[in-house]
Amino acid sequence: MQDASVPTITCGARVRPQPDAHARAGRFAAALISAGINRGDRVAVVLRNDIEFLEVALGIATCGANPVPINTRWKAAEIAHVLADAGVRLVVAHTEFIPVVEAAAAQADTAPLIAEVAMPEELVRTLRLDPACARPTDRHPTLEEWIAAHPEPLGYVEGAISDSMGLIYTSGTTGKPKGVARERMTPTQLLSIAGGTAQRMGLTPGGHMLVAGPLYHTSPNAVAVLALRMGTNITLMPRWDAEDFLRLVDRDRIQHAKVVPTMLSRLLSLPAETRSRYDVSSLTHLIHSAAPCPPAIKRAAIDWFGAALHEFYGCSEAGAITWITAPEWLENPGSVGRPVDGSAVRILDDQGADVPPGSIGNVHIRGADYWPTFHYLNHPATRSSPLPGMITVGDTGYLDPNGYLYLTGRSAEIIISGGINIYPAEIENALMTLPDIEDAAVFGVPTDSDLGESVHAHIVPRPGTTPDPTDIRAALADLLANYKLPEVHVVAELPRDDSGKVYKRQLREQHTARV
Repeated sequence: MQDASVPTITCGARVRPQPDAHARAGRFAAALISAGINRGDRVAVVLRNDIEFLEVALGIATCGANPVPINTRWKAAEIAHVLADAGVRLVVAHTEFIPVVEAAAAQADTAPLIAEVAMPEELVRTLRLDPACARPTDRHPTLEEWIAAHPEPLGYVEGAISDSMGLIYTSGTTGKPKGVARERMTPTQLLSIAGGTAQRMGLTPGGHMLVAGPLYHTSPNAVAVLALRMGTNITLMPRWDAEDFLRLVDRDRIQHAKVVPTMLSRLLSLPAETRSRYDVSSLTHLIHSAAPCPPAIKRAAIDWFGAALHEFYGCSEAGAITWITAPEWLENPGSVGRPVDGSAVRILDDQGADVPPGSIGNVHIRGADYWPTFHYLNHPATRSSPLPGMITVGDTGYLDPNGYLYLTGRSAEIIISGGINIYPAEIENALMTLPDIEDAAVFGVPTDSDLGESVHAHIVPRPGTTPDPTDIRAALADLLANYKLPEVHVVAELPRDDSGKVYKRQLREQHTARV
């Protein structure tokens, strides 16, 4: 029987005591050193959510190399970009992804080592994959062989953690992912980041956290690895499922979980009878970020989860910038919070001048006092700001008189129709107040008319509903000026990445191709 005092990592029916995971990570770190992987070397991780993901990430960091998580949905050309851009020395990949990794290496004209991770049969069944994914290809040494060859874990290496946090890639929703190369952090910076993250995320030794999103994304990855170092019990979801999320919160008495607004909407789409079957009172920190949350969804989530709901706004380059609690949000609906820990937000016009409170402009940000500086790897500095020490990541928004930030979209997504700026977030928020809509994205499409662009909306119905585009426009007419009313298209899903961001470029290209 598992000692309840020993923290574990759980994925499906597989449970591993964290001391065992730490030992395996240390042995993998010793294998990396033996293979010539040195401090600062980049190791790509192409793994689904599983216990081995955390062991591999921890092992890479233990020897001072840089773990570079790769989106498992990417094709060979997309992976090839990162392999070449980062100069990856080793790729650790589940059997499922070995063919695409091999193709990517050939396209990038590189020859990284490859360590293969055979997928547990249970994971293969859960994901409904080909049973062959549970059997190694025999083309590369397996992770278990790497570990078995080094029975003694690598000991403590001074400065290895600082060396391991030198590179992270952006999500790539607006173009190719960019490598964010951070300056080497001091022990004080590391402790400040770890302490601030643990406190705001609600992580505690012996506590219980749930990983609902893919570990290849920055936020769930960083928080899960920190939880592993702290001895927080970790439950991994192999894939997102709304009812399964509630079941795991209930079963494991989860205190912390990180979601995106789309997940909140899917949870709210569950029938009331289903939701009532699960006790979610253990949650103290249900945190969302990564994409704007429509106020209607946020308000309904607060009605359900109460003060457990927290939100932050940030980016790969500068970390978390603003935070807001549920009570604060109810007093400032629609806001993503105020800057914390010495971070800063300024709103500038296109000429670089400050705009008054309530006026929409370009959002410029600075990370917390302890956040490291950075540069883009092999890429020009496209996010510079006229304000010393600040950057812009392409968001638009405004500050209210009390310093609360409100986002209105991205500068590249502003629709200009008849010379008037139209902000997609305003229309998306209006759409999400309608009861039959689970998800929505608004974008502009160039036209031959003198208006410049027309406004379009793709909407995903809630299960069991069949919203009519004409009825939707009629409902919006009571909420929006007529020049903001979109052409409505009902679709099965939106092209979102797993952090909740919509690939609006794809939506525009689809409609432009039809013209």
